[in-house]
Amino acid sequence: MSANMLRRVHIKNFKSLLDTEIGLSKNSFLIGMNGTGKTTILQVIDFVSTLAREDNAIQEWLDARGWHKKDLTFYGNKKLLIELEIEFVLNAKAYQWSMAFNSNTLKCSSEQIIVLDTQKELLHVDNGAYSIQKGKKEKINFKHTGSIISSLKKEILGEELANIAQFFVTIHSAELLSPILMKKRAKEASDGIGLGGEKLSAFLNGLTDEKQNSIKDKLIKFFPQIESFETSSLRAGWKKLSLHENYNNKTVITESKHLSDGVLRILAILTQLEITDSVLIFDEIEDGINQEFVEMLVDVLVDSPHQTIIATHSPMLLNYLEDEVAKESMLFVYKTDKGETKVANFFDVIAKHSDITEHEYNLFGPGELMQRVDLIELSNSIKGS
Repeated sequence: MSANMLRRVHIKNFKSLLDTEIGLSKNSFLIGMNGTGKTTILQVIDFVSTLAREDNAIQEWLDARGWHKKDLTFYGNKKLLIELEIEFVLNAKAYQWSMAFNSNTLKCSSEQIIVLDTQKELLHVDNGAYSIQKGKKEKINFKHTGSIISSLKKEILGEELANIAQFFVTIHSAELLSPILMKKRAKEASDGIGLGGEKLSAFLNGLTDEKQNSIKDKLIKFFPQIESFETSSLRAGWKKLSLHENYNNKTVITESKHLSDGVLRILAILTQLEITDSVLIFDEIEDGINQEFVEMLVDVLVDSPHQTIIATHSPMLLNYLEDEVAKESMLFVYKTDKGETKVANFFDVIAKHSDITEHEYNLFGPGELMQRVDLIELSNSIKGS
């Protein structure tokens, strides 16, 4: 199990998540019909990460998606508060972070972070004041958005809270990963490859030789003809990415704008796995990747020390999961009659609400089981129970 990971997320009034609880494992694979809210689950986890980032990050997060404030709540619900409760493990210690976020002011009106085992309170925010470890209440006399931990200096937060803030800041979402954006040249990037991978060339350019070589070695396992990748600086700070490939003992250099979507997606995924210390989020990770590489990709994800949360429609990808991993990590996402997204363990659900026999249960792989179940009927059966 990953040492640092999200364990449980409970959300109220975020998009289709009216009152939804999600139990997460080291690798979580979200499956379900289109439009049930799989991407929304990825979005809310990235949203929580954004709450811990520097001032104005929330507005930038909205702008990147073309959203308005009213788009945050349950189908535009006039109730402004979004309630979140997150259980997570950091450095072998379990914590709970509870908060109420005002979607109009874009800041948390109340917050609490506690150590679960001892119930020790590390942070309390309420009625315009905050306290650290039950110390003196301090009036919040400065402007901020998101969580207050995004604005307080490390020396005020203390080491433990500062580490918690850093854990959430480094959650990275690649839910909008786009080869079209990755093909483009980019300028300086120190904070990752970007939501859609648009900063990939600049980010790779800024990595150490050691990091670049590690990514290259992993990439070569997928594509043996690749010798290396290279980034170079152009005028006005632009960075260019090229791959060096060997064909018949001749090196062919190809700039990123001419590379295949699959190669760029795999390079972006390997880059994130190499440099991220926290949680990684992917939406339909298999898109544009040949089936021959899917098994290798699953192995890379499962063997990674990082927690990964992935939405997928690919039975083939799921078939490459070991049975025990699949039983823990496959989450079925469905909607109630009023449009509310709910989440349940897939194997628990099919055991109770499908006609899958014990023989089939034991005979078929995880992806084959998903194919043998009518997901619409499964949703209806759950709702009718």
